[in-house]
Amino acid sequence: MKKAIAILLSLMLCLALPCSAEDTNKSEDLKPSDLRSESAILINADTGEVLFEKDADVLRYPASTTKIMTLLLAITMGGDLDRTIITSQGALDIQDENPALIPLEVGQEISLRDLIAATKVSSGNDGANLIAEAISGTQQGFVALMNEAAQKYGCTSTNFTNAHGLHNEYHISTARDLAIIAREAMKNEAFRELASLTKFTVKSNNKNQGKNLLSKDDIFLHPSTVEEEIAYYYPDAIGIKTGYHSNAGYCYVGAAKREGVSLISVTLKSTSYRRCFTDTIKLFDYGFSHFVSTSIEEIYKKNPMAIDISSFALDDEALGRLELSLHKLDPLADDHLVYPKGEEDTSLLNYNRYTQFEFTRPLEAPIAAGEVIGILTYIPVGSDKPIEYELIASRSVNRRLAIAPTLDEIRQYAETDPNPFPPFSVELLFILSLPVLAVAIISHLLYKLFTRKRKLKYKQKRRYTTRYYR
Repeated sequence: MKKAIAILLSLMLCLALPCSAEDTNKSEDLKPSDLRSESAILINADTGEVLFEKDADVLRYPASTTKIMTLLLAITMGGDLDRTIITSQGALDIQDENPALIPLEVGQEISLRDLIAATKVSSGNDGANLIAEAISGTQQGFVALMNEAAQKYGCTSTNFTNAHGLHNEYHISTARDLAIIAREAMKNEAFRELASLTKFTVKSNNKNQGKNLLSKDDIFLHPSTVEEEIAYYYPDAIGIKTGYHSNAGYCYVGAAKREGVSLISVTLKSTSYRRCFTDTIKLFDYGFSHFVSTSIEEIYKKNPMAIDISSFALDDEALGRLELSLHKLDPLADDHLVYPKGEEDTSLLNYNRYTQFEFTRPLEAPIAAGEVIGILTYIPVGSDKPIEYELIASRSVNRRLAIAPTLDEIRQYAETDPNPFPPFSVELLFILSLPVLAVAIISHLLYKLFTRKRKLKYKQKRRYTTRYYR
């Protein structure tokens, strides 16, 4: 009896203790086995560098994460987003028992802009079909554009057969390819705004009174008032797209940003959205704990450029040495560099590799404090849009008085002088005669030296001859 009671008390004690496998894993030591999703990947959104992966190249069904490509092409190829689209019967013909819908009705009028937003938030398959028809005329024509874009972006294992992501044996992708597509999409400003959208209201229209929509990842992007949902909120998350069908499992492509570090994650074939969000949090925590960010301006402050100015005044204490400060022309331009913690030299290496500068004026006095001396240009990794900074004089440098003109000044004066022949003057005559006079003097001296040596040699020869015959 006593033994049974002891066993019972032991079991009760074990149940009372907190037991969470998720809490035992520190983000610094993330392993593939720590994730419930069967495939996952984490990349640096700025460079595309892979930071963590788990079976990232295994073929999976992407489900509604397919709509990332659908929405991106709608934004970039849709033209006038405020034009009205009329819902066709073909857009509503969906072969699935319980498809996600906006829903739309045949003949319903909706702007392309609202259609894009409603499709993203509701994950509406009818909306994806209507987008395809609006862009390409036919759904299959749009699918061809999706596959062309995937190849263009660098995907190697992706094949789309529809615009919505419902199951098809040949509709496949990988975690790696979906990260590539998401990274490309997040370069687009309009898509970035769409990515964070979790609520949308379809306006009253010619067919119905409209509808309020809520996305599946709202609890991940916004704090919930429901206690059991609080743990799935991630303050640094930007969001992107959920996906699910029975063959694909639960999927989520996410994005987050903290202190200049931008990340993109993919989790595929999980058992629930909450598992997806939990895995995504682990991936983001791992990324943010291993990588830090700095900016071009911060690196420059530690290594400011100093140049030597010519023609400086003799009382200049720095002897013409001038330090330049940096001013970013576009304050909103993102110039952050991401590097592994503890590897500060990597950021400096990338700074030197991706920056170049040119001076916009001669490096000679006088120079006024605050004057623009040159331009530094930084081209972010993975971008073709340069960010420019002014190189500004931190102090004034006065010019030395009665200084001889430089070669550049002489050349500039000669090029701008309208009269190539200077006016005649006594000074000019004197200057022109100096070389002739110098040549004459030197020639005379050489002649005298030569004749003197010759006479001396002749006298020595006569003395020797006389001594020989005596």
